[in-house]
Amino acid sequence: MRKDNYILNIIDEIRGVLSKNNYRENRYNKDIAWFEERKSIYDDNIIRIAIMGITSSGKSTLVNALLGEKILPMAIRPSSSIIITASKGLKRQAVIYFKDSGPKILETENLNEDAIAEYADESRNPGNTLNVTQIDIKTPYFMLDEKIHIIDSPGLDAWNLENHEKLTLEILLPTIDICIFVTTVKANSDATNAEKIKIVSEKDKQIILVQNMIDSIEEKIGRNGIVEEDKVTILKKYKKRAERLLMEITDDKEISEVIQISALNGLLGIVDKDKERYDNSNFEMFINAIENCAENTIPKLNGRRAESLIEKINSIISTDQEIIKGNNLGEIEDLIKVSNKELDNLANKFETAQNEIAEKIKEIENITSNIIKEISSVSSENIEDYLDIVDRINNKNLYIESDILSTVKRCEKDKRRIYDSLNLDIRSSYVLPSIESKNIEIKHKYEERTVLFKKEGVLNKGKRLLSNIFDKDWGYKEVGYDERIIDKDETIKRAQKICSENKNKYISILKEWSNQYTKAIDTFYEEVSRRTEEFEEKKEQNIELYDIGEVTKDLIGIKDKLSNLRVDVKNEVAITSDNYEKNISYSISRLHYNFYMLSNKILEKNYLLVGKYINKKCEEKSNSMGLKLFWTWDIDSCRDFISRMYGIDLDLEECELIKREGLYSFEDIAIIYESGKGTLKFYEKLKQIKDMTYSMFIIFNGIQIGNSKKQILESRNLNYFFKENSNLSVNLVIDSCREFINANNIEELLIEVKNLKDKVISRFSSIRPEYILINSKNPIYNMALIESQEIHEFLISDYKVIKEKLIENPLSRGVEEQETIEKILSYFLNTSKEEGV
Repeated sequence: MRKDNYILNIIDEIRGVLSKNNYRENRYNKDIAWFEERKSIYDDNIIRIAIMGITSSGKSTLVNALLGEKILPMAIRPSSSIIITASKGLKRQAVIYFKDSGPKILETENLNEDAIAEYADESRNPGNTLNVTQIDIKTPYFMLDEKIHIIDSPGLDAWNLENHEKLTLEILLPTIDICIFVTTVKANSDATNAEKIKIVSEKDKQIILVQNMIDSIEEKIGRNGIVEEDKVTILKKYKKRAERLLMEITDDKEISEVIQISALNGLLGIVDKDKERYDNSNFEMFINAIENCAENTIPKLNGRRAESLIEKINSIISTDQEIIKGNNLGEIEDLIKVSNKELDNLANKFETAQNEIAEKIKEIENITSNIIKEISSVSSENIEDYLDIVDRINNKNLYIESDILSTVKRCEKDKRRIYDSLNLDIRSSYVLPSIESKNIEIKHKYEERTVLFKKEGVLNKGKRLLSNIFDKDWGYKEVGYDERIIDKDETIKRAQKICSENKNKYISILKEWSNQYTKAIDTFYEEVSRRTEEFEEKKEQNIELYDIGEVTKDLIGIKDKLSNLRVDVKNEVAITSDNYEKNISYSISRLHYNFYMLSNKILEKNYLLVGKYINKKCEEKSNSMGLKLFWTWDIDSCRDFISRMYGIDLDLEECELIKREGLYSFEDIAIIYESGKGTLKFYEKLKQIKDMTYSMFIIFNGIQIGNSKKQILESRNLNYFFKENSNLSVNLVIDSCREFINANNIEELLIEVKNLKDKVISRFSSIRPEYILINSKNPIYNMALIESQEIHEFLISDYKVIKEKLIENPLSRGVEEQETIEKILSYFLNTSKEEGV
């Protein structure tokens, strides 16, 4: 990255004026020190770039690719409130900073993915119990210029972390220069992304929108193996969708650019020295975009620096003029910009804010006692009666969090104003307080119950007549069963524990944030004191009018140069054209074409068999010929799944109809599109089909698991549909699984989906959970999932038998298929072991 010495030369010129002779050097010694300090900061010329975006968008993989090796854990669980920075250094080194102890340094063989995971991975450091505040990683293999520092922020859509993301945006954004917003190519959460990008844009930050995981795109194949859309066409479609989103959100479309990459292939291409893989990842294009963007940011920074220097020059000139006029200190508060009285007022407002937050925290104690009273007073064993109580309690917690956040935001706004008034750089302050709370959930238990069934035969019929007279159970047989009921004691105990944890968390937040804010206030007082002291020193010195006049004259000339410095920045990212811009046709032999068609026929046939099997099992459990209901947030994914499982193809007109009306039914199929407009007609149709018997498929985005949890668990339509409806067999269908197959971490995805399944069962107790399925091109993965889920206690012998059977199938001849099958089976084997412990 080029080094712009213009501002540095100006500072040298100013220093020359202020130190021309002993008198000046004596008089302006503190001013000279100020300019020297600024020169040191500007000489570093660090460009701070924050990587933000949805959870599981591949941010950690992206940072690893920039680091040139796999150092960060590439998990799909968010890493709490820990900020990670990455930059170029002379040696490989990571410094772990803690809130309550000194830093720890990892180097050489001690710096690896496993070591960093101890501190940065939520599964290893749950709730950040180690109190890690930041991790700084430096390596000579860093792909960017040494003047560019990457800041990896926590994910912005993790379920139940909404307030944390608000603090991220509020506190972190003012301190950075450029925002790289990472999403996935197939992201269907436009509204979620739009909300975040709008906040970034409003804070006047340049945006590079990265659509990651282009390696997960597969061509869309219709009936008879015909390719309806190839990968290039699909990528163009997704890119145009993102570009439209940016144009709608940002005021100036030139400040943003959309880049499509595969961070995984970029990383593997670097690590394995696989040039072809690296080139196909578009990662070089991404690096060029960052460096060009950083180059364009330098004039912007110089413009702000010029304003800062001008303000300092004005302060020097004004101070001299006021002293020559003989004004007293009390009359020159304008020179200092901020008075002690104003700082006292800021400190008092901060103290009031602390008290407000403390009062809000006390409300948690009242909530705890209310929970216990309400739950204890309910005699019903119906889960709905308890869910209403829990929802009210959780909502109260959200209100408390919202109030705390509003108070923090108000104080942060006041703090930033003082930073500006005192001509101080806020960019060095970006520690984030963590604000993660837990929701209360209903706990269940099973009690042994009995039910009477009629015995067959005429004799037993007579006994039943007598049993009514003598109040006996003659003519019946007693059958035992386990009934799932509310565990009231455990629910109360759990509520107490969570409320106590939330309270302690808020107290920790208050302490952490208070320490940061107090340091800022101390800095302000020191700056005001320094300026006052400087004024007093100058006032006590002899007045050499000629020298002061010459200084003023020379400084005004320099100020004019700075004023003429125009920020000529074309807020745009210079990007080379996409390497997949042109469609390329290849000629293949008739033999290869026939083989291709045969392969697709085999896939279609086997998928239809899977669909028939699922339907049969669901019908057996419901004892009726049920309908098939598909609940989705992405029409294209739903369309693919229906085509694969049941051989029914929706045309474009039908897809547009579903998008408009939200609900579409034909024959034994019903499709509900959650992202539809939700018209009155939609709710009337929903009411009509609500109580029918269904085999239901909820199709959700696996890579955006945080957002998917939120969509499913907070959906009013689903809540209405599930309520008091015991005719539902529910299957969870994971879309966007290709990303996990490519990254060889399908087990982690299944762990998160199992967690989602448990929450769905807890939230909607009336439904019958069936299978976890995958919306993949190859049906062999669903065969593995079905086989595994039908075994109550999965043993090593089951693992071997199923693996042998599946590997023999022609659909699993490839290395990738066999590895993925093994990962699926390993997950169920490990899960069974854990449940057996």
